[in-house]
Amino acid sequence: MAGEDSEIVVVDTDKKRKVESVPPDGYVCRLCSTPGHWIQVCPTKKTGAKRQRKSDHVPVTGQDPSPDDIEKAKLLQKIPPPNCFCGIPSRLNKVKRSKEGGENSRAVGKYFFFCSKKRDDETQCRFARPVEMEMNKKGSVVDKSSDKTTGSMHGKWDDGKTTEIKKHDKRGDNKEKTEKKSKLVCKFFAKNGSCKKSNNCEFSHDV
Repeated sequence: MAGEDSEIVVVDTDKKRKVESVPPDGYVCRLCSTPGHWIQVCPTKKTGAKRQRKSDHVPVTGQDPSPDDIEKAKLLQKIPPPNCFCGIPSRLNKVKRSKEGGENSRAVGKYFFFCSKKRDDETQCRFARPVEMEMNKKGSVVDKSSDKTTGSMHGKWDDGKTTEIKKHDKRGDNKEKTEKKSKLVCKFFAKNGSCKKSNNCEFSHDV
C-alpha cells in the first residue's frame, strides 16, 4: 500500500511555544562551564531564595560583623523604636563614621536611633539617641557574653508603669501566673486610708 511507505510529519502550529535555539560554537555557559546551552536555561541555575552566591571574601575583624554581632543586632531590633523630633518612628543604625569626631569618636561602633527619613531629605531632624537609653527605659539589659536579653520577661518590654511578678501555681505543676500591679498610689487609699476594691485594686496601697 502507498500509505505504508509515507512519512508522517508533525507540524507544531502553536505560535506561543518558545523554540529553543542552540548557542553558536565557542559559547560556554558561565555557570557550569559547559557548552551546548544558554546561561538562561542552565540546569544548575538557581533563582530567588535558592540562589547562593559564592564569595571568596574573608571576614575582617573590626570591619565585618561576627556571628555574635549579628545575633546581638537581632535582639536590639526587638526594642520598640522611639519617635524622633519629627514625630515618626526612628531607625536603629550602627555608627561607622562620625563627621565631628572622626575615627576617634566614642560613637563609632555603637548603636543609635536616628531619624528614619532619607539623608537627602531637607526635613530630616538631627535626632540621635543611644540604644542604651531605650534599654534602660524599657528595663532590659543585653548580656554581652550570651547575647540574650534579661530582665524583660521573655522579650516583653516593661512600659515603666507596671511591675510583673511571677508566682507558682499552688498545685505545684510549675505553671506561672503573671500579676500586674501599678506603681501609682491609689487616690482613695491615700485620702481615706481604705479602698473598696481591697486587693483587687489595680493601684498600689503602699503609702
